[in-house]
Amino acid sequence: MMVIGLCLALIPAHALAATNTPSPSATATVKATSTPTPKATATKKATPTKKAPVKKKKNPIKPSPSPKWPPLGFKVMDDIYYRTPSVEVMMNVAADLTPTAKALAKAIAVCKEFSCGRLQVASLIGCVYWEIDSKVITPNPDLINSFLTMGMLRTLAKKSLPKEVVTLVLPSGELYSGTIAVVPIGITCHQDQTTEKVPSNTYVSR
Repeated sequence: MMVIGLCLALIPAHALAATNTPSPSATATVKATSTPTPKATATKKATPTKKAPVKKKKNPIKPSPSPKWPPLGFKVMDDIYYRTPSVEVMMNVAADLTPTAKALAKAIAVCKEFSCGRLQVASLIGCVYWEIDSKVITPNPDLINSFLTMGMLRTLAKKSLPKEVVTLVLPSGELYSGTIAVVPIGITCHQDQTTEKVPSNTYVSR
């Protein structure tokens, strides 16, 4: 910034009498003043704002749909539903990847050597274990439309949940033959524990 001041010129005393000297006029003089150098100031750099991570929405696990009830194609007796499934149905159930399906596939493999029966059962309240009594029969060559009993099979199967359909193989001790049939004659849904081995198959021939 420029500063302006006033100064008077000095005139000697003897010169005042000799001549008329014009009065000194005010002259403007300019004094240079040091302009303060602006100090460097530190400026804060703008830091990028971090975006909050986007949370991925988790798809809630949907509960398994309730089984259709009563199951289609089943007969019912004393709150027990049962049917003889086709070979195709048996193979479809065994094709699953669950431990139960793998066990069923292993049981089906036995039927290449021995005559077997097929059965599906279900209960409204579930069972601690199942008991199936079966008759192993073959046609009577001496009497048309009659059968001979070759033996009796008793099958114990593991527990089932309410309305759960259980698929069972009923393996007899008779070698495979197209004329031998394993026919269930009694199905029991037990509600008490047992000391017997479950699952198991016990065949007694005649």
